[in-house]
Amino acid sequence: MSKYFTLSFLFSILFFAVTANPASPKETLIGGTIMANNKPVNGAVVYLLKDTGNSIVKTTISDNDGKFSFMYLPEKFRIKVNALGYNDYISEVKTPGSEISIKLTASENIMSSVTVVSQRKLVEVKTDKTVINVDASPTNIGTTALEVLEKAPGVVVDKDGNISMLGKAGVIIMIDGKPTYMSSADVSNYLKSLSSNQLDQIELITQPSAKFDAAGNAGIINIKTKNNKPMGTNGTVGATYSQGVNRRLALNGSLGYRKGKLNLFGSVNVFDNMSFNKIELSRNIRNVNTKDIVSVLDQSTTMGVHVKPFNTKFSLDYLASKNSSLGMSFSGNFNDNFFTLPTRMEVSNASGVLQGVYNSNTQNAMRVSNIIGNLYWKTKLDTTGRELTADLDYIRNSSDFNQDMSSYYYPQMNNPAEAPYILKGINPSVINVYSAKVDYVHPFKKEGKLEAGLKASFVETDNNSAFKVLKNNNWEVDPRSNEFIYNENIYAAYVNGSKQWKKWGAQLGLRLENTIMKGNQVTTQQQFDRNLLQLFPTAFVSYKATDLSTFTVNFGRRIDRPNYRDLNPFQLLLNPFTYNQGNPNLRPQFTNNAELGYSYKNGMITAKLGYSKTTDIITDVIRANDVEKVTYQTRENIASRDNINLSLGYNKSINSVITTGLFANIYQNKYKGLFNNEPLDEQYTSFSLNMNNQFKFKKGWSAELSGFYNHRNLLLAQAFIEPIWQMGFGISKQVFNNKGTIRLSARDIFFSQKVRINQQFQNLDSRFQQYSDTRHVALSFTFRFAKNASNVVRRTGGASQEEQNRVGN
Repeated sequence: MSKYFTLSFLFSILFFAVTANPASPKETLIGGTIMANNKPVNGAVVYLLKDTGNSIVKTTISDNDGKFSFMYLPEKFRIKVNALGYNDYISEVKTPGSEISIKLTASENIMSSVTVVSQRKLVEVKTDKTVINVDASPTNIGTTALEVLEKAPGVVVDKDGNISMLGKAGVIIMIDGKPTYMSSADVSNYLKSLSSNQLDQIELITQPSAKFDAAGNAGIINIKTKNNKPMGTNGTVGATYSQGVNRRLALNGSLGYRKGKLNLFGSVNVFDNMSFNKIELSRNIRNVNTKDIVSVLDQSTTMGVHVKPFNTKFSLDYLASKNSSLGMSFSGNFNDNFFTLPTRMEVSNASGVLQGVYNSNTQNAMRVSNIIGNLYWKTKLDTTGRELTADLDYIRNSSDFNQDMSSYYYPQMNNPAEAPYILKGINPSVINVYSAKVDYVHPFKKEGKLEAGLKASFVETDNNSAFKVLKNNNWEVDPRSNEFIYNENIYAAYVNGSKQWKKWGAQLGLRLENTIMKGNQVTTQQQFDRNLLQLFPTAFVSYKATDLSTFTVNFGRRIDRPNYRDLNPFQLLLNPFTYNQGNPNLRPQFTNNAELGYSYKNGMITAKLGYSKTTDIITDVIRANDVEKVTYQTRENIASRDNINLSLGYNKSINSVITTGLFANIYQNKYKGLFNNEPLDEQYTSFSLNMNNQFKFKKGWSAELSGFYNHRNLLLAQAFIEPIWQMGFGISKQVFNNKGTIRLSARDIFFSQKVRINQQFQNLDSRFQQYSDTRHVALSFTFRFAKNASNVVRRTGGASQEEQNRVGN
């Protein structure tokens, strides 16, 4: 009964906050009308100022009738008005009383169209997050979203596309405030299908507040795509051609319209990406008991990849009244992937004598669709800033995965010694997510605020793996076949309060999440049923020692639930001896994070010292069978992990031409647990470096030199990945009166981004090397058009905060 009591208690707090009337009876309504040429001015920004200086007390926007209003104590004040096409207006000192009439005069510099050409910083360091402006880097053109993340400060992308931040795995990836509902492997594939042309900003949040879902022990990466901001009609068209060993082609266009109460936006992006992966893998499989070498396997695979995604986005916002707005959005990612994996594996005995050769050819065709729909409603309850928002989300992730594999064994005489192993699989997967949430904001006087909310999500998954093997010219059901059905409900409630006292600031939050999980392996009739009720506190304290220096301390507890695909025991085969397999026995992992931060000159110099403790860590492990000569990768709860990290950042405009950004992260990961009933005690200290230098010249020219270096690091708690680095260079030129941009870039100039992994653990020694089509030269052109531009940003976010990162394809 305790969980229902707690939910009821938090709901009561929310209801009381919504229905309470915070307005002091001593406050007075201040209102007025804004006119120009005897017509009301809609959408003007109105500031309530103190009687001296430019200190802003409150802000509002005039309605269709040009009216505005504030609630304010009967003190002296001034009114300031900004409106596009008109001169700024500042009133004389006034006292509450009669209605205020304001007449604006037309600006002498009215333009029929407005094009924003100011150069944004590539990296903006803020108190609660680090923001990366994607278009500010010429070397980002012609790349994918995953390749953009590779250069982000403190972010590391490994060989499989798994993303870690500040030395910790377990990052939640969000798109426009909504999680991607995918496993780490599927997130990687999804980000590979997003062209950098679609991206606006990337937000790195290492310690989210209680308002966010508790998932993600390493924090949140929010990828913001381009959206409609200006008034009037506006849009972009663009094309990018990139050439490495293979070619890439991206075409994109967007169109927005905003007038009066209506805001519409749509975009279409087509990406055609061809690439390859060259993999060399050598394994010594040992006897489990004696540790003597039993077999030596040398494997070579050249993977051909052809990815053809089509992405579309549509949003509608409507201002129902001056205090209420509602809207909807739809985004769809439709991706056709085709992979060819010819593999040659030589099998030798312990003395190195060749026993035979396996030649395999695997073809995978996968069609993936990811659809996200959102409905929202937002209302201002009064003029003090109280707000209530509601969101409904529906997500459908479906995939059709077809696999055909043939394998032939050749002894030393080069003749097939046995019948070929021929396998085909059809693996449809459907995941439906329904999510709803309500959020309430209640501001207090003197820079205080209370936030509270409720959320519920319901997940239904069905994965059906049907394999058949050819025997004696007849197709027989393969034992790998299995159907896995998984249902999950999460109920959450949170309260979050913040307050500012002169130099001090504080924020305290508490989130309650109840997770109900049910899994059913239909074929084997294995089932599980789990119920978790957990509290997740957060705390932030800041101190502004001087106008230049700020210190912060924060703490938070977080959870990482297993990805839906990782729970599915489905096998993804590279060849008969190498595959990836899910694990339905995975348990959630929990992390306590603490961080001390320092910022100088608004982020010119930053430093953070962090510590985290993770229990029941979900990590990739590699297992080997010395009898069947099989090696497979899976995920298990095998250990706890201690992480200590120190990050240092420097961002400064050296002069009018050069802006430099340097970032360093030093971290130590220590794993301790049991694997195959043997102690696991591994630790390693590593570091990563990021560099970005931007050059701004006259006549619309700019350039960039960037790069990153990731030092040798402990991977999978069992293996070491050798250093990885790359350098890139780009130039850009504004054309057509700054409405167009031409960019030329080259990434991984020295073709240095190669992956090398060495493992020596228990009965398996392995050496892995991979390189892919990372060196590219890209040329792009973008043309922008806009009329009556006035920046108004669409509301983002939705009921989804965590589930998308866990959908498996």
